[in-house]
Amino acid sequence: MKQSLVKKLTAGILTGALAISVTACGGNSADTNNASTNADVSAETENSGDVTVINAVTGGSPKPYISVEEDGSYSGYDIEVLQAVFDRLPRYSLNLQTAEFDAIFSGLTAGNYQIAVNNFSYNEKRAESYYYSFPYDEIKYVFVQRADDEPLTSLQDAADRGYKIEAGAGVNVTNAIEKWNEENPESQIEIIYTEADLSVVFEHIQDGTSDFRVDDLPIYNSYIEEFGFDGLQKTELSADETAKFSTALDAYFLFPLNDEGAALREDVNKVLKELQEDGTLEELSQKYFGADQVPSADKFETPIN
Repeated sequence: MKQSLVKKLTAGILTGALAISVTACGGNSADTNNASTNADVSAETENSGDVTVINAVTGGSPKPYISVEEDGSYSGYDIEVLQAVFDRLPRYSLNLQTAEFDAIFSGLTAGNYQIAVNNFSYNEKRAESYYYSFPYDEIKYVFVQRADDEPLTSLQDAADRGYKIEAGAGVNVTNAIEKWNEENPESQIEIIYTEADLSVVFEHIQDGTSDFRVDDLPIYNSYIEEFGFDGLQKTELSADETAKFSTALDAYFLFPLNDEGAALREDVNKVLKELQEDGTLEELSQKYFGADQVPSADKFETPIN
């Protein structure tokens, strides 16, 4: 990369990194006090010469996709992909900010932000309100449990065991469990709603406060490496089980559903395709995941919505 993102990107006003699980992110609209005070200025009105300021927003986690350093700068796979895109779009100046997760969506709708980055997976409801970029990461889900537990095979298995899951409201994993409970009244999975950091959630699985999680594999590996949870194990979900959590196993940037959002998406998609073709995405994937998690070339031809 041209230079370290730690040096290139700084927060607008940062009140703290929000611990957001998975891939699998989802959310409801809400106002925020955590975003930069510049966030209410749209790209259309914040032009300086031929350069347009793009207000980008993230929730600030989870690793290894997104993290906020002690000095307020950003790092992670998603962040480096975002910067690689805008390095090739010199007519834009990127202003990355942190907001509470729900406020990401209301901010996009209101025009406070022009692009959102938080390892967003696809769901049909969200696609009615926001444009999706080409994908830049392929997601793999795993069950996370205590190491001495019998590996889970399905949500039905978890329900049969009377298991509890601790998860944040509005994310795809929680939405999927809520849907499961609605459709299976005789096979309920108890949800413990939390805003705790994922490290705390993993600790609660180890100590028996909860019983399992569904996260994507790089997130699990990152937290195991950083915190050394030796009392946990992972089991990859089958294709049928994975489909309960996402209709598309890829991660995307989001844009407002308007003409400006469509134009910016077109520019971003053009560069994402270049980054896939020239190997930049694979290089970053290997750096953060130790594996090639780049979507196949055919997914860089037509946007998903």
